[in-house]
Amino acid sequence: MIEFGVDEVDVSRIRAKLLLFENQVPNVIKKALNATARDAKTALADKARETYAVKSPRFKKAIRQKNATASNLVATLKITGKATALSDFKYRRHSGGASARGKLYKDGALKDLSLNDKLKAFVVKYHSGHTAVVRRDPPGRYTKGISERRRTGGDTTKLKEFYSPSIPRMIGNEAKVYGIVKPKIQDSLKKHLSRETGRIFGGR
Repeated sequence: MIEFGVDEVDVSRIRAKLLLFENQVPNVIKKALNATARDAKTALADKARETYAVKSPRFKKAIRQKNATASNLVATLKITGKATALSDFKYRRHSGGASARGKLYKDGALKDLSLNDKLKAFVVKYHSGHTAVVRRDPPGRYTKGISERRRTGGDTTKLKEFYSPSIPRMIGNEAKVYGIVKPKIQDSLKKHLSRETGRIFGGR
């Protein structure tokens, strides 16, 4: 969760500017915080979409804004979302003896997902229709339908599916997303505080 507030220095500065409009101070701060949170929501979603090689980005829908009020001068962005299957990202199917490859970042190269020469990644499609990038995960073994697997010569070693980090972790990535956007959010807050203060003097 990301919170937006103002420190005592900012509050004192605004009070000094609005000396004759003391009762307007909470509303000025509230409006500035909520506008900043809206800007941040868009900026974070856009940066995440620009950063990650996901085919159908759902970043903006994963960010829920709770507005500040005059009595509670804190706006929050709550980010939710589970890990996403790697098959929703850029990947390359296994071919011949080569392992399947995948990548999380748009600016990164496709990474070999094999553990070693024997445990290589590959792509499967389940009866449900879900396509998955997987790798055998010993020593785990399937027990359901094991007789049929043995009869047909199927491998009973369990499969491990590859996933991305959760959406909160992706957006909160200091090096790639949040850390890049954070200075812009701080600038946005200053801009909105100045604008809302100016509106009081302008009679709007």
